[in-house]
Amino acid sequence: MDTTSCPECGALAEVLWRDVAASTDGPVELAKIQCLGRHWFLLPVASLAGSGRNSGAARPRAGATPL
Repeated sequence: MDTTSCPECGALAEVLWRDVAASTDGPVELAKIQCLGRHWFLLPVASLAGSGRNSGAARPRAGATPL
């Protein structure tokens, strides 16, 4: 399980899935996270707390289609 902290409340949050989206500045790895307080966010992996340990190749969710 990949975890981080919630940007809103600081609680433990699980990374539900990751995917790569195209952008004008090149591909951006995104992650959907949800915390224990049920907040959820779709944000760049680089902005995750402790993103150094989360870096690397994208791990798309099962059945994901390219964005």
